Amino acid sequence: MKCSQCKGDKLSKEFPPTTVTERCNHIPSYCLRCLVKNLDLTNTNNQKSRKCPECPEKITAEELKLLTLAWDKAPFKIDVDSIGKVKLTQNTNAADGNIKGEIYVVLLNGQKCTFQYNQIKNIPVLRQEIRKKLNVDEGKQKLIFNGAELQDRKAGGVPNTLQDLNIGPGSHIQLIVVLYNITRAESIKNLTFDLFWGYPANGTQDYLDGTCLLYVGEVFFRKYDYASVFYPSFPHMKHSGDLMDNANKRGHQRITAKLDQLPAELIDETQPDKPLCSYQLEQAAESQAVIMCCVSRVGQGMWQVIQIGKLSRGNAEDYDPIEYSIGQCALFG
Repeated sequence: MKCSQCKGDKLSKEFPPTTVTERCNHIPSYCLRCLVKNLDLTNTNNQKSRKCPECPEKITAEELKLLTLAWDKAPFKIDVDSIGKVKLTQNTNAADGNIKGEIYVVLLNGQKCTFQYNQIKNIPVLRQEIRKKLNVDEGKQKLIFNGAELQDRKAGGVPNTLQDLNIGPGSHIQLIVVLYNITRAESIKNLTFDLFWGYPANGTQDYLDGTCLLYVGEVFFRKYDYASVFYPSFPHMKHSGDLMDNANKRGHQRITAKLDQLPAELIDETQPDKPLCSYQLEQAAESQAVIMCCVSRVGQGMWQVIQIGKLSRGNAEDYDPIEYSIGQCALFG
């Protein structure tokens, strides 16, 4: 959808969930961000009467409260600039043992979870609560705050508290879900991305475009998709194109790579029936594209597969919006 104010193409979740007022007889064409700016919702000192920017209807106090709540809970507005910011609006003196407020854990796809500050005694407890709420095992959680990975314990083995790490109420902590760690000891050199999808038994075949975008640091290097399957000057990767299994009504696209040259993922070619890990994406039907995962070098001979699942505009004909969305994830910092 296109916002009538900023003219940007936005996902449906970036617009108000309902009409601005109960009396509006039009679909809201302002995105939530533009609506908040127009109504000056972030200015709590503004006591002026507000009205819908697209019609004369005035907004009641209750409707204003609902709009403010929708904005506060909007996952898409959480970006990397928020991570590590501490709002010192509460008394953060640890001596009282009962600090009020909330902290937020944000995934790369924009999903945000809220935890009560005074219930999180230390980092191991935070990991346990994340597992309960998001079903992500503690060993797969990579927690980032102020650009640094949070450590569970001090040198002496004592658990780190939130106060030890200067994490106050209102803070945002980035959660990166590590699907798999590839160590030097595993000696895995050739891996394959395997994207597959089902299509109806009756009717035409459905197609998904699986693409691998390569980066050198933060700089885009090259793409591999159905139209760019192989580069003779760089023979370390290749794209299979469409592999359609009409008997089972399933389509595949595979991208293979040599790990000692480039990132790759999910199956060891020496054991093609043994997946290292898998990732099934849900709730992406309304999106043009989904950034599924990132495979990056984390040390000499070591690689890491990170779950993303971020919805994005863009497609195989226009990668610019996808590259922009990747940049927002700050994966290379």
